[in-house]
Amino acid sequence: WGISYGGFSAIQVAALRPPHLRAIVPIMASDDRYLDDVHYRGGCLTVSELSQYALSQVAMNAMPPDASSWTAGWRVAWRARLEATPPWLFSWLRHQTDGPYWRQGSLAPDYDAIEAAIFNIGGWHDSYVDPAFRMQARCSAPSHTIVGNWSHSWPSSAQPGPNIDELHEIEHFFDRHLRGHANGWDEEPPVVWFEHEFAPAEPFPAALPGRWRAASAYPHPATDRRSWTLASGEWPLVGRLLAGSPDGRSSIERYRHQATTGTRGSLSWGAGGVPNGLARDPRPDESAGPTFTSAPLDAPLEVLGVPEVVLRLAVDRPVATVVVRLSDVAPDGTTALVSTGVLNLTHRHSHETPQALVPGQVETVSVPLRTTGYRFRAGHRLRVAIASSLWPVLWPSPERASFELHLGGPEPARLELPVIPPAGAPGEIQPPAFKASPPDLVWPETQAADGAGPARSDPPVWQIEEDVIAGSVTVRIHDGGEDIVPDGRRLYTAESLRMTAWDGQPERAELCADVVYRWQEREHGPAGALTAIEIRARCRQTSSATDFDLWVRLEVDLDDERFFERDWSERIPRHLV
Repeated sequence: WGISYGGFSAIQVAALRPPHLRAIVPIMASDDRYLDDVHYRGGCLTVSELSQYALSQVAMNAMPPDASSWTAGWRVAWRARLEATPPWLFSWLRHQTDGPYWRQGSLAPDYDAIEAAIFNIGGWHDSYVDPAFRMQARCSAPSHTIVGNWSHSWPSSAQPGPNIDELHEIEHFFDRHLRGHANGWDEEPPVVWFEHEFAPAEPFPAALPGRWRAASAYPHPATDRRSWTLASGEWPLVGRLLAGSPDGRSSIERYRHQATTGTRGSLSWGAGGVPNGLARDPRPDESAGPTFTSAPLDAPLEVLGVPEVVLRLAVDRPVATVVVRLSDVAPDGTTALVSTGVLNLTHRHSHETPQALVPGQVETVSVPLRTTGYRFRAGHRLRVAIASSLWPVLWPSPERASFELHLGGPEPARLELPVIPPAGAPGEIQPPAFKASPPDLVWPETQAADGAGPARSDPPVWQIEEDVIAGSVTVRIHDGGEDIVPDGRRLYTAESLRMTAWDGQPERAELCADVVYRWQEREHGPAGALTAIEIRARCRQTSSATDFDLWVRLEVDLDDERFFERDWSERIPRHLV
């Protein structure tokens, strides 16, 4: 069991069916390394998550063996490790479509491979909320799923809340499936989620409003799939969202690719903690394409599942991206993001074998949005916003494309929502009463140290800079600080990103990243002298219309002298991305 990498490991090991494995708890992990991971989304290359994680792994993989357990040969063993350190980012960029590379380590499509009981924990603001629900729907093994408001962190401390004690729930699950105790777990509802609702958008909320709900299965047994039609309005690009299927009068909305749009959104799919904030009010981004807004709702509307938007698009270039946002508009016009979906249009038929668009040809495409469990209040309005980019979450498509969105006709563009009965409806299953206080942890005396924990933090940075003359937008991020580890030593870690895109040259984008780890080791056993260590990994990724150029450098210093350094570089062709 475990979070993120630990959750991935739990899923992958369980798929091998070891005979003595009886239960797993993947927390915020993926069943599909191409469809739902840090590398690609909807066939689009990611930016902030891809580099941030890949470069941190270059630095982490360069960490030395524990010097205190060596009396000789420590540096030789470490150098051998450094020589073998893999820069994963190159392999990820070489594999731009789905296939055997990504199926390795993915549960999908063989969900019956897992026989052990599954307890999935996910978060609405985490990258891996879709996999939690997909596994609940498709795995034949006994499964439970809990999804809260959380970002990519432990539910007991993640923001936004409300929080729960995840260890209390995990112990309850393991007590049933490992010890075999009849402790009531089997009577718990299999699907529990926090149904969140409108709050004024802010990047770092401590908690979001809503309520816990439960169901006997996913999809919800009483799901009613409802449609809203996208229709033109009085002004260009300001359309209407009409309940049902109105008359088939046709019209066209036209817009252009803007590579730098998207900065009102979160910094990544898995956001939440400083500086990796949530989406702000999306209205400034909505000018990049058409929007469609409903009339005020007569009654609350509850949704659980995957919203989907069906579009009929003609594009004048062979490569293009569509970004779809679903938002909640309050009576005063304030807007909050509910869910987002993206699709590289060359992947409209397949992630394995993309096909270039035929310029000018109208294509019908379906764009699934992220799974959501949301309640729209009465008097609020639904809004669908269409764009061509999501910077800096996605690498921009390389062509200065013009889009025609075809409305009306026999197969109208539409929003489809999985609507469920409201809370308190007859026959509804009640959610469990969660333990909200933090986990009760007791540390062994051998691991305790006075003052252990965070010692200081660098000022966090999330900056967005527009260069009007160059037509570029640069996003800068920095997060760092020093911790005191249990044996009293200090460990400094820092990650920095600088990402730039150009509207007039969408084929051109640049990412620069820097990761630093700094601490001390005792060579020649526990009584040895302290050796100062600094590991630094850097990368620069740029693009042209035809290629990605990638450079990665690893530097290791001991007592301010260079111990190891290595550079990797490669030009990798773009494949319809």
